[in-house]
Amino acid sequence: MEYVKELLKDTPLKATPQRLAILKEIYEAGHIDLESIYKNLSNSFPSMSLATVYKNIHTLKKYGVIKELAISGSKSKYEIAKQKPHHHLICKVCGSVIDIEIDTSFLKKQLKDLKDFEVTNCDIYCYGICSRCKNKTSG
Repeated sequence: MEYVKELLKDTPLKATPQRLAILKEIYEAGHIDLESIYKNLSNSFPSMSLATVYKNIHTLKKYGVIKELAISGSKSKYEIAKQKPHHHLICKVCGSVIDIEIDTSFLKKQLKDLKDFEVTNCDIYCYGICSRCKNKTSG
């Protein structure tokens, strides 16, 4: 839980029990959608509404504590933002997300030569079928 509190250290945000619980859910899941966060926390925080989760997610994203993964054809998922740079493998069957490190230095070199556009961030999403789903269909 200390790591989760540390995430808020460089922001003006208060470490409320709900906010810490949301961050803990994201941290433990790795990648999780808003509805799953709400469902997982509803027993511990019966008075917390989906709107409260949404507002906290929005605020945490605004302050760079979490990052939204805009996954094609699926609900957005969230992850802790202050991690080593990485990209994502996304299963088209189950929606699981796997972090992967890709050397993007070749891409940065090509993009550096653009005259009318300055690239500040690059997210790569690769879509396919994870081994768990692949084994289900071939077994």
